[in-house]
Amino acid sequence: MQNSKEGEKNSLRKSMKEAFEIVKPSKNVIKVGPKRKKKSIRDWLWEYPSNVDNLFKNTAPLSFILIFSIVGIALFLFLTSSTFANVLSKDRNEVFVEGSVGAISTFNPIFTSQSSVDADIRALVFEKLINISKDGTPVAGIAKEWKSSADGKSYEITISPDHKWQDGKPLTIEDVLFTFDISKELTSKHNYDTIGSPLQDVKIEKVAEDKIRFTLSESNATFFEAISVYIIPKHRFEGIRTTDIPFNSFAKYPLGSGPYEVYRSEPNVVYLKSSDYYSPKPNIETFIYRVYSTNTALESAFRNGILDAMGTVDQFSVSYVDEYSGYKEYSVTLDSRLRMIFFNTRKEKLETKEFRIALNHLIDKNRLIEKANISGDVSYSPISSSSWAYSESNTIKYEYNQARATEILNNLGYVKNSSSGYFETEDKKILSLTLSYYDNELNERIASVLKGLLKEEGVVLNLEPLTYTQLTQEIVATRDFELLMYEIETTIDPDQYNLWHSLKSNYPDLNLSGYSYERVDILLEEARKSVKKDKRVSNYALFQKYITQDVPVILLYHPKYIYVIREDVNIQDIGNIVFPYQRFDKVYQWDR
Repeated sequence: MQNSKEGEKNSLRKSMKEAFEIVKPSKNVIKVGPKRKKKSIRDWLWEYPSNVDNLFKNTAPLSFILIFSIVGIALFLFLTSSTFANVLSKDRNEVFVEGSVGAISTFNPIFTSQSSVDADIRALVFEKLINISKDGTPVAGIAKEWKSSADGKSYEITISPDHKWQDGKPLTIEDVLFTFDISKELTSKHNYDTIGSPLQDVKIEKVAEDKIRFTLSESNATFFEAISVYIIPKHRFEGIRTTDIPFNSFAKYPLGSGPYEVYRSEPNVVYLKSSDYYSPKPNIETFIYRVYSTNTALESAFRNGILDAMGTVDQFSVSYVDEYSGYKEYSVTLDSRLRMIFFNTRKEKLETKEFRIALNHLIDKNRLIEKANISGDVSYSPISSSSWAYSESNTIKYEYNQARATEILNNLGYVKNSSSGYFETEDKKILSLTLSYYDNELNERIASVLKGLLKEEGVVLNLEPLTYTQLTQEIVATRDFELLMYEIETTIDPDQYNLWHSLKSNYPDLNLSGYSYERVDILLEEARKSVKKDKRVSNYALFQKYITQDVPVILLYHPKYIYVIREDVNIQDIGNIVFPYQRFDKVYQWDR
């Protein structure tokens, strides 16, 4: 009976990738670009040579000098006028082209996606109910007001009447309610990963024409981040069965309330135009987002002058930009992202804390960053040093220390062979480990450098590059690995419950190391439930102490996001963003 139920459950686990690959646009979707405009004076001037040739062919020879003089004078006057400058500026402001390495999965924001491309398009098309500032406080979005009960178990959210969908219909509280209800249903009944996953035990109800209430079974300090989600239009899904929503054309042709709407969607390029119903209307009329499979392809597009901007977390992959003038570069450390090497503490060799400490001491993180051409900041704590919850005094920093590592390994029975240079057991078995990772350009470079660094220290590191499917299904799902290099994206809030609580040790949760310590569980539970910031600060301080003592991971670095854009494009400062897609927070102000 149990096997039967499990079979049914597994059958409901649909591959999002497969689902969205078969999505077809509906017949109602407009798939053409903006209407062709009549030729302006500027257009005639661009075609000047051919137009003059036609004049010569169709005009009497004695009129050549007169015609040429008139055209020349007119051209001189126009080119030196402010009118020409305004026309040129206007036309150039009509189109903006950005490039990125990645892949499209789904633009439907109720589904969880790890694709940076999806995140970027969603940020251009949709609006969030509530936004979250870098310090974790809520900021108005579709919601204009909010209040919570003293015990932190009830929240009332009031929305603004000023938001409209890109088809002109008003955004109402019914849309908000629908977004959460359908997300919860897709998770609970059909096993999809949605924004409703953390809200399964939350009662959600309409209490007024512009107000919605959330009632929690227990207080949760991360609640505002849980409802900081994009809202979708209820009327767009009328007559569509819940089970068909993942396959609907909305995945490729979404309807949002944000500054841009998708008018054409292809596997490698998305065309967006400014919404007539968003206020203020964006200065740039058309936004073209190009997707490339490799950094090499991205580089080719850049060198050919196709792109106005591009973004990456790998500075080395866009180092060629230095060869060109006319571009400016923004760089911001992504404190929300942390690259780590997880120890599988379920494995006999790695369950010993001292062994894990020794390996931490053998890796020179600064040298790794330098040799691998990484753009990032070294990390020593699971909580970023920029966070209000970070505790310097409670963080144990494992600096490179060859002597200390050797001492520990010797005590564990590993002695360096003076001939081979490798650590060996008494029965001559060389100390070797296998590192699993997703196979891409950046990870391959980091893994190769790590292998070389550990070889110098006397440790053999076997590399296991994997496809995304292999990594998720054969490694992450089964927890069958020794070392796993993985980049985690956390929330703005310092909550670490999903990463380190013992209840999160099995797939699909993210306690990949299998770490388990009752005291840490209690600290994380209390910090999540508390509505008092000082209580959370003290809990996270102790958490950092215990987690760095037990070293279930090798903390490597926080990557930097690099955004390259033409100098003539004016954008807001992106130095305070937490996630790369937040560079579009004020995209309506961009101009050139």
